[in-house]
Amino acid sequence: MAQWRNPAAARIAGQIATGAFALAMAGQLLLIIGVIPVAWAWGGTQKTLNPTVQIGGVAAIAILALSAYAIRRRAGLDGAGRPGRGLMIVAWLITAYLFLNTLANLASPSLGEKLVFGPVALVAALSCLVVAWSKPVEQ
Repeated sequence: MAQWRNPAAARIAGQIATGAFALAMAGQLLLIIGVIPVAWAWGGTQKTLNPTVQIGGVAAIAILALSAYAIRRRAGLDGAGRPGRGLMIVAWLITAYLFLNTLANLASPSLGEKLVFGPVALVAALSCLVVAWSKPVEQ
């Protein structure tokens, strides 16, 4: 398992996580503009696209973007030097959140969450786990 802790694995996982975050952000954007049915998200509880759902989607995009940035920093992909302890903690919190999000998506009555957002969240969670678990990048 030591190979998963090396910085090279973290950089690869960071790139994969970036892709998963980008897919999730694109999905949220498509929900906001009405391309994807709103019933595919929010646990299938929303049947119509309304401003509250759109604001929630914008907030989700912002959270996903910040999470992607934090994971990229932790993986050493932006050349900002060795990550501090706070960033390491944030990476673990993002990872835990993504695993919980994966479970929620897979348990959702919404077919879209089960088949689309669940697998994307799982890929993000697993790649973030590799990043969070890796040794800090020495620069």
